[in-house]
Amino acid sequence: MSYLDSLVFLWGFIFHGVSAWEYCIIGAGPGGLQVAYYLHKMSLNYVVLERGEVPGSFFQKFPRRRTLISINKRNTGETNTEFNMRHDWNSLLSDDPNMVFGPYSKDLFPPADALVKYLGDFSNRFNLNIHYEKHVVEVIQSYNQTYFTLFVNDEELYICDRVIASTGIPVLTDVVSEGAKFITPYDKAPHDPEFYENKKVLILGKGNSGFETADLIYGRTAYVHMISRSQIKLSWATHYVGDLRGINNNLLDTYQLKSLDAVIECEINEEMLIRKTDGQYYLYYHDESRPAFGPYDIIINCMGFNYDGVPFRNLTGEGRRGQKYPDMDWDFQSKHVPNLFYAGTITHGLDKRVSSGGFIHGFRYSARSLTRILGALNHNIRWPRTEIPLRSIVSGMLRRLNEMNGPYQMFYILTDVYVKEGDVVHLYTDIPHGMLHRIHELIMKEDKTSALDMLVVRLEYGEGFSKVGSDPFRASRVQLDPFLAHTCNFIHPVVYRYTRTPPVVPLKQTKIYGFTEKIHLSEDLHTDFATLNNHLYVLKNFLGSVWNVNLDFYTTETCQIFSLLQKDLPQSCQLHVPVRGAKVETRPLKSRITPEFRTLNEILGTQEPATLVSGYQSPQSCISSLSSCPP
Repeated sequence: MSYLDSLVFLWGFIFHGVSAWEYCIIGAGPGGLQVAYYLHKMSLNYVVLERGEVPGSFFQKFPRRRTLISINKRNTGETNTEFNMRHDWNSLLSDDPNMVFGPYSKDLFPPADALVKYLGDFSNRFNLNIHYEKHVVEVIQSYNQTYFTLFVNDEELYICDRVIASTGIPVLTDVVSEGAKFITPYDKAPHDPEFYENKKVLILGKGNSGFETADLIYGRTAYVHMISRSQIKLSWATHYVGDLRGINNNLLDTYQLKSLDAVIECEINEEMLIRKTDGQYYLYYHDESRPAFGPYDIIINCMGFNYDGVPFRNLTGEGRRGQKYPDMDWDFQSKHVPNLFYAGTITHGLDKRVSSGGFIHGFRYSARSLTRILGALNHNIRWPRTEIPLRSIVSGMLRRLNEMNGPYQMFYILTDVYVKEGDVVHLYTDIPHGMLHRIHELIMKEDKTSALDMLVVRLEYGEGFSKVGSDPFRASRVQLDPFLAHTCNFIHPVVYRYTRTPPVVPLKQTKIYGFTEKIHLSEDLHTDFATLNNHLYVLKNFLGSVWNVNLDFYTTETCQIFSLLQKDLPQSCQLHVPVRGAKVETRPLKSRITPEFRTLNEILGTQEPATLVSGYQSPQSCISSLSSCPP
């Protein structure tokens, strides 16, 4: 301990209350609660420091219109809770199936107050260790980087081995321009529509907060103009939930139907001048003798939010003003400060405009992965795994593909890893694709240099399908041919096979490298990836080929004949040691469509798949020579 560190401790013990923790979580929003839940479950020493009086205090104020844009889809027609979480955008993860958001509101777009109530009940249900009204003013790290000191409310000290910042992005983006003093911030703009009666309004920003404001007032105004540098990005065109959502975009109708409202592309920077003349505001660009836009009665800043780096301003590389997201690596650890981690919406810096990590239905899985990384690397806690007999790998993978919700919401980013060891395959779920190069550490392989025979499975969209200017409703958008699955546009599974440790993935990169084989499985309208020809046969043949094993599915009678005529039985015949007259059972494949179980024989009927599909050929290899493809 350095001399300075000793003085900090001494000062704290003499003048302040001091408490020591292994993990200090800053912020009791959805991300902080999710991390706390898993640390609590792992029996680790932690505390959550919340600035407000309740969990999720940010949502007591925002969004201003008090309606969330996160979908509350309570009904899916399914009873499978894993599948249903794919479409639940507000619940946190837990072992209690009743601790979900659905009962708190029946609205598809629920009120923000319902989320505040849910988060409070979640923290109470699991008795999470939260200290309220604790404003973290400053965070400093010891000279030898072994612990942090958190200054709280200018009167308390918390000493922590590791800090997990889950503070969200609560700071409104500033407008740097001459005349910025005339701009009303989003959180200060009058919320009563009556205020805007016959007023001329300019909104800076064309994101959801801007259109939410416009949607509230445009029926009362003379006109609403919205400006930003870039064109509007519609979420249904980009598949990015942070882009403009349908619930907020009514003003586009009045703009396109010539009702005075307008959407304009122009810079919002130092070149923009705002002048007040006769009680109204005008915008000037370059030519100060003639206004470019105006007049307006009010200008509202809806330019979005940024990360609050003020408490970290004295840590190297942290706390830069105006930073949208902090710099971090794939393990959610700061790029600049060891043992400073991030959780919640601020981890979206890793997958911005790529996946869903900025929203509850995405970062709840990132938060879980963070705690698993911490457990594996710091506490000798093995990453959870499921053991699947090789003979059941096809049905096991299909079941997982139809239920997994982490890789479904965090497409591209979270992966399932199947490690083959003899006649057993171990499944490790929700491993970030950027952490695959550390797979030995995460699954606690003693020999860090040992070769791994593993499959990496994730969900992907087609290249070029989700972008501004594309037509997501074009007639050719659907591709159901299993031999052309690599051209699918909608979300679909991709399986990568590795025989050595994957290389490092550059930050903010979605592609993964170093695989030896790869196969796309066809998209499906209901994401039912268990159809006979498009998924089951293709997956079976791929696995059989890369692992050089017979994974054909056989009837009981055929297995009995094999047991008499050959020594090496197909994997599906090895569920029991076959002897004369013995019945060979088949491991069931759970159907997501019905709650019952169906055996593979029931799915396949009495036909032998081996007579229908002989040998493995990737769909890609069949494109140029369809005659050589299996039927």
